[in-house]
Amino acid sequence: MRQFIPGLCHTTSAGSVRWLIVSGDQVLAGADSFLFDPLSFNALTADSQGRALKVGQIELDGECCDCHCWYIETTASISRLPSDYQFYPLRSFLLRQGDVAFQLLGASVQLGFWLKDHQFCGRCAQPLVMRQDDRALYCAACDHRHYPRLSPCVIMLLTQGSRCLLAVHKRAQAPIYTALAGFVEVGETLEQAVAREVREEVGVEVSHCEYVASQPWPFPGQLMMGFIAQAADDEPAIAIQDDEISEAQWFNFDQLPALIPPLQTLSGQLIRHFVERCQKA
Repeated sequence: MRQFIPGLCHTTSAGSVRWLIVSGDQVLAGADSFLFDPLSFNALTADSQGRALKVGQIELDGECCDCHCWYIETTASISRLPSDYQFYPLRSFLLRQGDVAFQLLGASVQLGFWLKDHQFCGRCAQPLVMRQDDRALYCAACDHRHYPRLSPCVIMLLTQGSRCLLAVHKRAQAPIYTALAGFVEVGETLEQAVAREVREEVGVEVSHCEYVASQPWPFPGQLMMGFIAQAADDEPAIAIQDDEISEAQWFNFDQLPALIPPLQTLSGQLIRHFVERCQKA
C-alpha cells in the first residue's frame, strides 16, 4: 500500500473496493493482510450486525481503491474466521505495518469509536443518521451535525545546546524516555501550549519553539503536532510538577538512554531529528 487519502470525496475514480473489519480497538487481520475484497467480506459478515462507512481511498498494487470499514460491537460477531485470521489490538500494528497502513487502520478505529459513542444527539437525545455528503452524524430533529472527535496535542522535545530533556511516564510499562506532551487548551495557540506544558511538567521556561511534523495518534483520537523547544536558561533546573511523570533528565545527543520511542512515533522522530541536527553542527 503506497498511499492513503482519508475522507469521503476523491478526485481519482476508484477501480475497486476493499474492506476492513473493526471492533473497538481491535482489527481483523491475517499473517500479511487486513484488507478484504467484497466477496471475502460478504462471506465473513453474512451473519453479523454492524455499521459501514467509507474511510478513504488507498493505492493498492497501482490501483486506486475505495476503502470501507465494517464496525461491529464485539469480535464474537464474526463467527466463521479463517484459521489464520484473528483480531489484533491497533497498537500492535504500529511496528509491524508501515506508516500508510497504520494511518488507515487508525482512522478506521477512530471512526468506529465515533459511531459507537454518538448514537444519539447530545442536544435533544434523538437518534443520529449518517450523512452521505459530509463526515457527520446528523440529527433531523434539531438540525445539528456531530463530527468525529479530534483532540489537538503538542509534543515537544525540550533542548538546551547539545542536550535534550527526556521523561518517563508513570503509566509506561517499561522505562522508556520520551518527549513531553499535552493537550491544547481552548483559546490557546500551539506555541502557548508548548510553553505551558513544559512549565507545568518540568518547571522550565521556553524561549522559542520550532514546528517539525505532525502525526495522527488514534489512542483514542489525537492529532499530535511536534516541536523542538529551546529552554530559556543556559542551565535550566528540572522541577517535576506533573503527576504523570516519574522521572526527567537531560541527555547529551550522543549519550541517549537505551530505551527511547521507535521511529514510527512522532516522539522518536523528534529525538532523531535533534540528533541529526547536532551531528551536522
